[in-house]
Amino acid sequence: MSEVLLVYGDEPQRMEEVKGAFLASYTTLTVRMFDSESSPRSICEAMNEQSLFGDVSVLYIANPPIIKKTAKQSLGEWQQLYDALLTYNGESPILLMYHESIDKRIQANKALLAAIRHEECHKLKGPELLTWVTSYCKKNGYTLTRDGMLYLQHVLELWQDVPVSFLRTEFDRYFLQLGKTKKITEDFLRENSSDYGAKNIFAFKDALLQKNAAVLMELFPFMLSYKEIDRALSYIESQLRLQLMVSECRAYGMSEAETVAYMKDNGSTVKPYPIKLAYSAARSVTIPALAGLLRQLYEIIRLGRMGEGQLIQVRDACLTYCLSEEEKI
Repeated sequence: MSEVLLVYGDEPQRMEEVKGAFLASYTTLTVRMFDSESSPRSICEAMNEQSLFGDVSVLYIANPPIIKKTAKQSLGEWQQLYDALLTYNGESPILLMYHESIDKRIQANKALLAAIRHEECHKLKGPELLTWVTSYCKKNGYTLTRDGMLYLQHVLELWQDVPVSFLRTEFDRYFLQLGKTKKITEDFLRENSSDYGAKNIFAFKDALLQKNAAVLMELFPFMLSYKEIDRALSYIESQLRLQLMVSECRAYGMSEAETVAYMKDNGSTVKPYPIKLAYSAARSVTIPALAGLLRQLYEIIRLGRMGEGQLIQVRDACLTYCLSEEEKI
């Protein structure tokens, strides 16, 4: 019996990787293409062909309408392909590509998944994305340094919907830039990453803590037009709140390690890397002014969620903070 594989999900790049691996197993065979415009009868005939000359082909079927969206949905003429797959024992390997999620609660879908091998390629988030990046780098002969990995992890925690295809092209560019240098560091990532949303938000936060009004003015148009401005402001507010706590710990004479331990002992789930960044930035933080900025941001965010706030107030509050006097810590 030949192999049947159903690849489905909402992450095209990962689906392409699984597809490539499947087809690589049958490089001696030709590939016959079918899709939702093909006749289900012709696909079933191809599945049942017995070649006297051993001319077996891989049957590649793209987005066949054999997955039900509702329990009462009729598959119509595609029911014959659904039924054929449940009992298939022909010679030709079959690859089914379905570029959507599958509702496993529907009995017909559940029965199909039980009958054939399948692989779900959902959008990766957080640790999964970091694992994919690490593996992709290793596959290409490169490694992320510890600081590079921590920085990337920090970025991915904010940018939750980054497609794998973007990361692949981004790291392909890094590989070309690095050449024989096989280590990918935090400094390299900061210098060479594309100006995607999360990077600009990080840059905005850093410029704010450094009181760099010139950079803030450059980034304000981006911030004010960012499609997920509420999430961006919430992130900046949470990072400034962390900065205030860490700055106060440093002001009381606590070391970085003591600050990490103190926050962990008091129930904080913040990882050591963001605390390290905040501890380093604390040297230039004006604690009373930062506390004042946070109070203003709370009010701006609150009013914004009520439809009353104006984002231009964020600019005014940030520029006012930049004018605050330095505090010796």
